Amino acid sequence: MSKRGRKKKNPGNVLLTIGILACLAVMAYAGYRLITTLYAYRQGEKEYSRIADAYTTDTGDHAAAGGESLSGSGAYSGESGSSEADAALKPPIQVDFDALKKVNGDVVGWLYIPSLDISYPVMQGEDDDYYLHRTTERTYNFSGSIFMEAKNSGDFTDPNTIIYGHNMKNGSMFGTLSHLLTKEKYREDSTFWILTPEKNLRYRMFSLHETDAVGSAYTLFEGTGQAFADWADQMKSQSAVDLGVQNFSEGSRIVTLSTCTADSASRFVVQAVLDQG
Repeated sequence: MSKRGRKKKNPGNVLLTIGILACLAVMAYAGYRLITTLYAYRQGEKEYSRIADAYTTDTGDHAAAGGESLSGSGAYSGESGSSEADAALKPPIQVDFDALKKVNGDVVGWLYIPSLDISYPVMQGEDDDYYLHRTTERTYNFSGSIFMEAKNSGDFTDPNTIIYGHNMKNGSMFGTLSHLLTKEKYREDSTFWILTPEKNLRYRMFSLHETDAVGSAYTLFEGTGQAFADWADQMKSQSAVDLGVQNFSEGSRIVTLSTCTADSASRFVVQAVLDQG
């Protein structure tokens, strides 16, 4: 063929072809990531649904979930787990901890928030990384577990017990926790439960607010005292809404539920005081 008969390739067409192929590759990868992410979400949901079905029982006593305060002031009586108090606390669910601990001995309790339909085992590892992306069955999954701060006492007797959970886009784990702040109907019942092998604990929310990832909400106390009571009052003052809990005492026991926000440096926390007469 003569040189005159050859067609020169248009550089513009080559670049266009490369661009189209690159876009298709990006779209294919994005689709793959989306599918694998949704699959992982679904696997996590299935596991926790299976665990809830296998190890929890609905007692039918849902009036206990949001009844009147047992203490009125939100002050802790100082007699955690007493037989008289436990007899008065009838949670809406029961947990078979003997069987659950055979699955994983790191289970320290079960968190149940009726208004948000949050119901998960609470884990505690040797550090705060282990259950970040591991489920109760120790399976790797981005959703991880609901887990207690490793430095806390596993029996919920510390002045401030911190519990972490991912803010999952599919609403699982602590994905609906911020609804307490943005939707008033979820605050109509401001109580939640933590069940343990030894006792049933009901908490009353007193503070909903955003804080720094290393904010004072994560303060741990070696013992109770006026400094702790002052800190609790400070946490209450930071709440975006008034939840009606009154003053705290040196013997109050608080749980701080923590999850991430769209801002990587910020966290949303729900703080609640043990509600026990």
